Formats: sequence, C-alpha cells, structure tokens
Amino acid sequence: MRNPRLILAGGAAVLAVVIVGCAATSQVERTPNPGVRSVAANQCVSSPLETSTVIDRQTLLLVDRSGNSLVMHMTGPCMTKNEAIKLEYRGSTRVCGPLDVDITGDITTAIPMHCMVDTIEPLTKEETLAYQKAH
Repeated sequence: MRNPRLILAGGAAVLAVVIVGCAATSQVERTPNPGVRSVAANQCVSSPLETSTVIDRQTLLLVDRSGNSLVMHMTGPCMTKNEAIKLEYRGSTRVCGPLDVDITGDITTAIPMHCMVDTIEPLTKEETLAYQKAH
C-alpha cells in the first residue's frame, strides 16, 4: 500500500456516492405521483353528465352538459367497454380531482371492480370531439 490515506479517501468517496444515490432513489419512491392533481375550477365536470364513455379498461371520459370534459386514467384495469359503471360523488357533484368521485366498474358482474384514479386530464372541446370520434 503506497498511500493508505488516498485509498481510504477514495473508498469514503465511493461510499458517499452510493449513500446519496440510495437516498435519492428512496426519496423518489416516496414522492406522490405528480400526475395526480386537481384541475382548475373552470375545468371541473359537474353532474348531471352529458356522457360517460369507457375508452378502455383504464380510461374514462366524462363530459358534462356545459361542455367541460375530463379523461380519468385509472391505476389498473377496472372497467369493461360497453358495460355499466357506477359513479358515486363525494361531497359535491363536481369532479375536479381524483378523490371527488368513487368509480366502480363491471357492476353487472358478481364482483364489481373498484377503480383507483391515477390522473385527471382536462380536455378542450376539440380534444373531446376527437376522443369521441375515435371511440
């Protein structure tokens, strides 16, 4: 060993990088999903709804009578296209965030699936028309 202090300093530097990397990784895992957010008050969807369309097993389009619309993305598959779903409002009949409504998919089956909303995406009128034409 030519210079034990240099080897010890190098080992300490490597250990510090590993510790900082592990701390950063665990911090990222604890941060809430940035996509889970509320929309602005003028973008909320209010009941009574004009339409609710199951786009796929994880995506629901809600359009209210004033023309506001939201696409709700679920954390996993919980709905079946062309099957009934249940919307149960919490507190008011406005949907502005993922916790404003409980969604139950496949309610015609023996075991209904409870949906967990991951993200909410407000749409413009043009985007809503494009979604409705595509599905």
